[in-house]
Amino acid sequence: MDRPGGRGFKFSGRCPILHIRRNASVLSNKRVAPPRTGHPGMQSEAGLSSLGMNIHGDVRSASEFKQIVDDGGRPYGPYRCPFCEVRYEERCIVTDCVRAPHFKLPKNTSHRGSCNGEAGEVVPSGKTEPSIEPKRTVVGEIELPEALVNRRKATKVRGPEDDGSGPPPDDAEVARRRRIVASDRTISSRYTTSQLQAIISAYKKLKSHAYEVAIAAGLTKGTKQYNESFGKTLDARPLDLYGQKLTYGNAFQGSKLIPNRKERVYNGSGLVRANGDHFIVEDEDSWPKSKTEHVHFSLKIARLLVPDAPTSHQRALEELERHAAAGRSMRWHAYGLAVLRDERFELLIDSFDHICWTGIYKR
Repeated sequence: MDRPGGRGFKFSGRCPILHIRRNASVLSNKRVAPPRTGHPGMQSEAGLSSLGMNIHGDVRSASEFKQIVDDGGRPYGPYRCPFCEVRYEERCIVTDCVRAPHFKLPKNTSHRGSCNGEAGEVVPSGKTEPSIEPKRTVVGEIELPEALVNRRKATKVRGPEDDGSGPPPDDAEVARRRRIVASDRTISSRYTTSQLQAIISAYKKLKSHAYEVAIAAGLTKGTKQYNESFGKTLDARPLDLYGQKLTYGNAFQGSKLIPNRKERVYNGSGLVRANGDHFIVEDEDSWPKSKTEHVHFSLKIARLLVPDAPTSHQRALEELERHAAAGRSMRWHAYGLAVLRDERFELLIDSFDHICWTGIYKR
């Protein structure tokens, strides 16, 4: 488990760290359950939703639209409810803030007809049949990503000739759209991301919170009681890595532990160099192969982009090219499977969604 402290670097670079209130007395440990909700159109508070639609009819979660912005693209707002097409205001999508990305009804506005902004079937009472949804993890009043997921294509609910300029959907059309979204299991009401850097930002914030919880309890850093408190705080937060049900306590690993036989989020540091179709980062630490033997650890990053790669991937590639040419080192976090080859561990990264670097410095 990656604990506070360790290698001392001055952080800068590609992993933004969320700013939170530092007073431990205002930090909370709570699991927030949204009220009545159908599958993805989460109405976590009055007038709030995690699901929206842009001017092209693309239906996505608010966190997906934020990722498009972070990738350097345009989300093409303004946004609407995907069911009744009432206008939404975006929150925490274009700008960073402490809340998870979401949509909000403008003041004195309500959904049209039978729509309530939720997906699912409509029961005779006129209410959406509720389903059991994961509770959202909130620490210090900031929501944490709960899953690393694949990028997906947007869901479409408008008809082929519907550009959104006609009359608003009637109740039958609202019901049809609800069924489409409810049946799409690729949409999640949880706060998900396909970029590791969002999870790393949350992880750093959660570790700071775990430290404050332990210190507030009168525990001394480095003691058994402190470590138990710290680990308990991290383990209480779920983190799903492409279907692996883990926590913020056991999903991350550094050089003190033998690499896991399944995919994990590793961290290290070392000099960046270009070698053919890859960037190679030889970690400064040796990693345990067994209780008595240590070997080298290499991070191997694909130097080529897939077709239609997002702008953020192009920027990351260009940045690594500059670092390699200048002989710089970096501190990194990366997701993948560490494999033992030729008496060294190798972690192959083929997508810039799976790597995040922070401390960039010159030898």
